[in-house]
Amino acid sequence: MPEPTVVITGASRGIGAATAQVLAEQGWRVVVADLDLDAARDRVADLPKHTGDTVEHLAVRVDVTDEASVQSMFEAIDREIGRLDALVNNAGVISRQPAEDFDSRSWAQQLDVHLTGAMHCSRGAYPFLAKSERASIVNIASVGSTFGLPGRLAYATAKSGVLGLTRTLAVEWGPAGIRVNAVAPGYVATEMVRSGLRSGSLDERALIRRTPLRRLAEPAEIAKAISFLLSPEASFVHGTTLRVDGGITIDGTF
Repeated sequence: MPEPTVVITGASRGIGAATAQVLAEQGWRVVVADLDLDAARDRVADLPKHTGDTVEHLAVRVDVTDEASVQSMFEAIDREIGRLDALVNNAGVISRQPAEDFDSRSWAQQLDVHLTGAMHCSRGAYPFLAKSERASIVNIASVGSTFGLPGRLAYATAKSGVLGLTRTLAVEWGPAGIRVNAVAPGYVATEMVRSGLRSGSLDERALIRRTPLRRLAEPAEIAKAISFLLSPEASFVHGTTLRVDGGITIDGTF
């Protein structure tokens, strides 16, 4: 039985890189897709290989906002590997500005990357996934899909849209055997969160006090939730959002 193959967008760092590591350790062949090809190649070089593998992990450059770039990525996967079993829509960017001053170009970029990019990649993956016996998509949402996040108008709007995308694809593609779910991380010790801490838009002590588990998540903890949703153990989990947020979105303490 060939190793299952997954493509992870934005996989050179953060949650995407951790997910590539976890899935490679579990025997997946990983396609590390990123705007930065050199970083993607570095990530691939660090992934564990498996005895008997006929095809190695693959690094590809992709701009998820560009339809032609996404098409080229899937053509490369078809040419180099010839199959695809799972997709993790992880690519993301963030900028922080007051809503009344929010820059239109920044708004468009964040919606393009998080939401339109996930649509482009899901649509491009469909012909491959429809032929897989274990087809699955995991979209990366956020606590911003639940909370209003001051200063992150475009990010929170895009991540809310990811949930609508997830539900609709689940309804349409379930009959084809393609499971579609989302993971909504809380605050994770990644560069995206650290940039907020450095800028002062996030207060680490306040975040930890607000999170019932009283800490930030490690990227690998989010990766393991993603790996569960991709696994046969989640074979009847479909159209759902798995919150991996340390309880921050259910805490009613004032």
